[in-house]
Amino acid sequence: MDRLFNVGAYIRLSVEDAAYDSDSVEHQREMLSKFIDIMPGWVLHKFYIDNGFSGSTFDRPAFQEMMRDVREGRVTLLLVKDLSRFGRNYLEAGRYLEEELPALGCRFVALGDNVDTGSGENDIIPFLNAMNDFYLKNLSDRIRSVLHAKAQDGQKLGIAPYGYRRDPEHHNRLLVDECAADVVRRIFEMRAKGTGYPTISKTLNLEGVLPPRRYYFAQRGWDDSEIRGRQWITSTVSMILRREIYIGTAEQLVNKVISYRNQRQIKRPVEERVRVENAFPAIVDREIWDAVQEINRQAKAKSSNRRKPRRSLFSGLLVCADCGVALTHFYAPRTCNGDKHSEYSNYQCRTFQATGGVACSKHYIREAILKKLVLSYIHQLAEQITLDEDAMVQSLTMRMLGDRAASKKESDQERKLLRQQLQKLDAAAAQLYEDRLIGLVSESEFLNALQKREADRLEKEQRLSLLEQSEEEAAAKLADVQLWIRLIRERSSLEDVDRETLEALVERIEIGERQVIDGEKRQDIRVVCKFVGCLEGGVEK
Repeated sequence: MDRLFNVGAYIRLSVEDAAYDSDSVEHQREMLSKFIDIMPGWVLHKFYIDNGFSGSTFDRPAFQEMMRDVREGRVTLLLVKDLSRFGRNYLEAGRYLEEELPALGCRFVALGDNVDTGSGENDIIPFLNAMNDFYLKNLSDRIRSVLHAKAQDGQKLGIAPYGYRRDPEHHNRLLVDECAADVVRRIFEMRAKGTGYPTISKTLNLEGVLPPRRYYFAQRGWDDSEIRGRQWITSTVSMILRREIYIGTAEQLVNKVISYRNQRQIKRPVEERVRVENAFPAIVDREIWDAVQEINRQAKAKSSNRRKPRRSLFSGLLVCADCGVALTHFYAPRTCNGDKHSEYSNYQCRTFQATGGVACSKHYIREAILKKLVLSYIHQLAEQITLDEDAMVQSLTMRMLGDRAASKKESDQERKLLRQQLQKLDAAAAQLYEDRLIGLVSESEFLNALQKREADRLEKEQRLSLLEQSEEEAAAKLADVQLWIRLIRERSSLEDVDRETLEALVERIEIGERQVIDGEKRQDIRVVCKFVGCLEGGVEK
């Protein structure tokens, strides 16, 4: 009698494969569907489709979803058109096919290569995987050679930079986009006069000049309402002032992938990059370029002579309550009788700083004030825990779990009922096998009944898994509450705030803008704690 298999049918189509109709998603789906239909005991669980993903990596969303279903027992047979659809990385494919899938008891079938692990070991699998891997390496080498030749010829790889546009008659050549080029020239001229990055950004923003990304969208008539980079910022200005392309020099192949198996990009050493002078028409002349680079060099040297950079106390924890961007740290001199004798450590909104104050506002706060506020907040929480820890635990539990805390009894009863129903389904399936063996039911009746029971079993298992996962999450959150209370209690007598305390307790601190209310300056500070989120009674100044 044929064993019942829940089939996960996997389909992959890379960008290169899309040129061949014979490998289309529709063609693969049709082939796999027909094969499943003629195989007794095979029941399609799901099609898993990765469209536009290379076989060099197994970090593909549908593939990873399929492997989760295999590990959880929902899929007991993997079906592909051929081994190259599964993957072209010899080492990774071998690990899955020769180690993980057999250990999980999952059968693997590749139609085009006549591979079926259900018939025992298949010695041709390593050979076929090696051939697929060789194909991928050969393709990678050819692409790399083509890109290197184009770069040496002065052809532009990647998108046209701000200030240029593609030559419609030669896609890899650049023409000057005079509208954007005028902005580039103006940025260089302002910097050559000693203007700082924030002032340049502010000027462009106040005049309504579209920044590079919005300009790119506008040229194509696209909606830019959802994109980032809606304002000129200092880093954009700095990047433009450093790019040699604006004097016609092309520096290309700056990045490279680690290998054809690992597509993560890393920087190339300078000597490996391709640099071609006079590859493109220049937007600024060499004289103003050199002047700007000298100004930048002097500014960098001046900055390096200052205090060595060190991590600020609240680094990575402060965010602007209005724009959501991190606050940046800086020092301001403290004066006494006109003499600078020490410094304040301060923070302000990075968006405000980067746009020259056009977008968002300062959200300025001194570090000393923050330390006092956070310390007071910890002491208040520790006092509440000391007075009535049970009430604090109950309040946090209800806030974090909500209705789940009240419905725990119903959830326990449902899980118990589902386990009982699954046991009955297993017993019914065993009885069905016996009835088929002694001829009480026909093969078609047997398969129909078995498919219905299997569908019912899968539905109940999924519901049970969801309930158990919810229960595990609830238990983890209750453990978080206890851990948070212990951490607060341990710091009840704290006299100063240190980095270790902040990292242990604080997820983030949202800094509001200063306001004057009834003649009094106020600033909202919202402390979001780790494990338990934001509690009532946020700190205000």
